[in-house]
Amino acid sequence: MSEQEIREGMLLAVWDEPPLDFDPDTLMRRVEQKKSRRRALVTVGVATAMIVVASLALPGLLPRGQDGQLASDGPTTSSAPPSESADKKAQRIGDKLTEKLGVTMTNVKEVYADLRPGQVLYPPIATTTSTQKRSPSDPEMSGYVFLTDEIGPTALRVVVVKRDYDQGGFCTGANTCQDVKQKDGSLVTAAEFYDGTTSIARAEVLRRLDSGLLVRISSYNTNPATGLGLRQTVPVPVGVLTQLVTDPSISWE
Repeated sequence: MSEQEIREGMLLAVWDEPPLDFDPDTLMRRVEQKKSRRRALVTVGVATAMIVVASLALPGLLPRGQDGQLASDGPTTSSAPPSESADKKAQRIGDKLTEKLGVTMTNVKEVYADLRPGQVLYPPIATTTSTQKRSPSDPEMSGYVFLTDEIGPTALRVVVVKRDYDQGGFCTGANTCQDVKQKDGSLVTAAEFYDGTTSIARAEVLRRLDSGLLVRISSYNTNPATGLGLRQTVPVPVGVLTQLVTDPSISWE
């Protein structure tokens, strides 16, 4: 029905009625205004819904940093990591030694480490912590890096300690013993011992850090964790031991 027909119908409906303050044109304008308001409300509602959806989807589309936070062009600040516990430090160093040894010597398998802070682990392997007060000569950390090669299972011994270095004591009985200055300023002493045999029965490296920390890694012709498994020579040569003790990815302190 057209607007003209609506007007005529309204006029006929009130034709015989007493005169009223009624204007069909005014009524039609009000109807049109209500239609306009309704359309405006619908438009605003749709636009609001689209904004909400976009705000929910937008974070997933924006680039994120490594920590999962939204990336920004401005400089970001990061809080310092919490201090590392002794157990976590031992675990971290053991994992790094395991990784480095597995990459350097492809003939070994089943490589894993058992390093413990403040304990002396020497055959037979200790399973409890001493309740006595630590002395200055006690190690910061000690333990083993276990491995299996074509001969069988064995281990390397690792000791990290702070004490005065006695080169004479370390090199006593060695067939070869030499100091090698490292690029970081530390000094590594590498020694090989026959110990009365015709082959290398013990290979050891000792790294001295500027802080006074000593890191010692040893390879034997027996398993140092059990005292068993005698073999003709050491499973890991002194050159590989040097790579382990000087690996830049390992922070000993």
